[in-house]
Amino acid sequence: MRVVRPAGPRDVAELARMLERLLTEHQRAFPDTYPRLDPHAAAAHFGAEWYRRLGVDPTVHVWLAADRDVRGFLAGEVWARPVGEPPSVFYVEWIYVAPEHRKSGIGRLLFREGVLPYCRRHGLDVVEGRTVPGDPQWARRGWATVAQSIMRGVDALTLDVAERPGDTGHLEGVRQ
Repeated sequence: MRVVRPAGPRDVAELARMLERLLTEHQRAFPDTYPRLDPHAAAAHFGAEWYRRLGVDPTVHVWLAADRDVRGFLAGEVWARPVGEPPSVFYVEWIYVAPEHRKSGIGRLLFREGVLPYCRRHGLDVVEGRTVPGDPQWARRGWATVAQSIMRGVDALTLDVAERPGDTGHLEGVRQ
């Protein structure tokens, strides 16, 4: 019998293992999409954050889909917008279903029994997430693109914004 339940600190090791598999899969499928992360180190970092925040920080939520073993998870948090509508959303950071359990409804179950009841109880009307360019699965499911993330390395940005002859953007009386 499949069950969706909230994750707690005792689940962090399994969550980190699944996140490592997710990052490994994504980096293989979308090699040029996001900064290269060592999947093991990144999973350890997020695992430590989950251990610190689960059950303590009311904005962070992770649900596990389990039968005799853990088959998938969905992790996210409530975000408050500084500007725009709606003022708060549930932001899905990670969703993962073990390959041998895909196409069995576990992803839908995590939303149906985890995220959606939480959102309804807390008056959240919108769920958002981030996807990688070239991954059409969310658009196929009816999700709308509402923003794009951009990225630039600090060294490259330093060169981009270096002061140039003729710049007149100095502020009088302001010391750098």
